[in-house]
Amino acid sequence: MKPARTAIAVLAGALLLAACGSAATPRPAPASTTAPSASVPSAVGPAAPVDPAGPAASDDPAGPPSEQAGDPSGDAPGDPSGALPAAFSDDETMVWIPAGDHRVPGTLALPAAAPGRPVPAVLLLHGDLSSRDENAQMFARLAAALAARGIASLRIDFAGTGDSEEPDLALDYPDMVADATASLDYLRADEVVDPARVAVLGLSRGGGVGATVTGTEPGVAAFVSWSGAVYNGYDEDPDGHDLAREDGYVPLDVGDRTFKLGLNWFDTIEQSHPLDDISGYTGPVLAVVGSDDQIVDPEVSTIFLDTVASPDTTLHVVDGADHGFSADQAVGDEAIGVTTDWLVARLG
Repeated sequence: MKPARTAIAVLAGALLLAACGSAATPRPAPASTTAPSASVPSAVGPAAPVDPAGPAASDDPAGPPSEQAGDPSGDAPGDPSGALPAAFSDDETMVWIPAGDHRVPGTLALPAAAPGRPVPAVLLLHGDLSSRDENAQMFARLAAALAARGIASLRIDFAGTGDSEEPDLALDYPDMVADATASLDYLRADEVVDPARVAVLGLSRGGGVGATVTGTEPGVAAFVSWSGAVYNGYDEDPDGHDLAREDGYVPLDVGDRTFKLGLNWFDTIEQSHPLDDISGYTGPVLAVVGSDDQIVDPEVSTIFLDTVASPDTTLHVVDGADHGFSADQAVGDEAIGVTTDWLVARLG
């Protein structure tokens, strides 16, 4: 089923939305270039690589999550007693998540925790060509709000974005799903996290990826969609798709560099079916949308909630909000507040 209103946006328009959360000024895009329907490309390019030898990262992608995140208690990560550290501060740590032949960069935010009491957690998935903090630092702000209420979070970069070591052309739907699934497993394996209380939240295309993960991986405790592209795939940009067939990729001006969106991205988005993937999910579901979203029609979320099997569904419309809740501090705060309260109620 296609979205109720075709939501293909000209790249320049999408960059204007992204610029609301960035100090960078995007260069004009080629007139013939269009952006994916669920895309809010960030005007900020990849951050400088984190030194793996530094205290904030582990050079061993297979290292235990808690070892990579650091252990404030000073206990050895492999303590056979399995006891949790005495407490965790409300801070964040750069981590590297093993995912097959590569590793996924992420930010792990851990709240203060009582000894022996694992905490709930949320995996945060960004939208097309954005990065793990999201525009206007929406995910960073959400992580802080969750930590203050006792919920951990992990936000990651997909291929070609943020601190990812993968090339732009590695970005496609199956690999996004695979990276998100590896990150979900990583969270569940952390000794600080209660594996039975791990939720998934996705913004825009991250909402579609999150829906696929939630509907196909057993035991996801709850799902949250922010302006989610939770609809079955179709050819969202026929002209761009044709150009990718000719040249192997479409160059997208994202402000400080050109992002190469590969043919496999176009093919696999068209072949994706997140709405079908999550249709049988029975856990609690929240959809937060902006009334002024010009990228993904808010009706997409209504159709999604009518389709999913969950008996516990909630739709929250943020009046005046744009696609990424990033154009105004107040609407961003509302999305964060509603989501945090809902997750505390559902995850405990």
